[in-house]
Amino acid sequence: MQRLIGLVSLVVVSIAGCYSTDNSNLPKRVPAKAVVLQGGEPVEGATVTFTEAEIRGAVGNTNAYGEVDLWTYEPGDGVIPGSYSVAIRKLEVLMLPNPEEVTPEEYARVSQEVNRALAKPPKHLIPKKYASTKTSELTVEVVDGGENVFTFELED
Repeated sequence: MQRLIGLVSLVVVSIAGCYSTDNSNLPKRVPAKAVVLQGGEPVEGATVTFTEAEIRGAVGNTNAYGEVDLWTYEPGDGVIPGSYSVAIRKLEVLMLPNPEEVTPEEYARVSQEVNRALAKPPKHLIPKKYASTKTSELTVEVVDGGENVFTFELED
């Protein structure tokens, strides 16, 4: 019976280890912030992506001030030091109104408009060239022990 309890305990410990939240075996990450401006104004709701071929990239979405704290594995954990290519995209978001707040006719009309729009490629709200690391020409160097704040002034 003790052998069975010991075996069950070993299995439980093994399974618990699979779901551990211990991130000590992950690469070191450092705080990194991006600021996205267009025409001197902050760009809210843009997705900023740092990409590098050899290490895991980082991502985040800008707030009302055009700022974002980038993260790698989970929000708030920072970026692995290294050189990155950067992509910034902001796409039009299509939303249906709450059916309880509009007439059935209005809801049907808006639904048709949304369906027509979804059949087309997404509309870029900032210049499309920034949406890909291949065309954005944006790069950064995230360093350990330095201030990693990157401001991107997008051209129109």
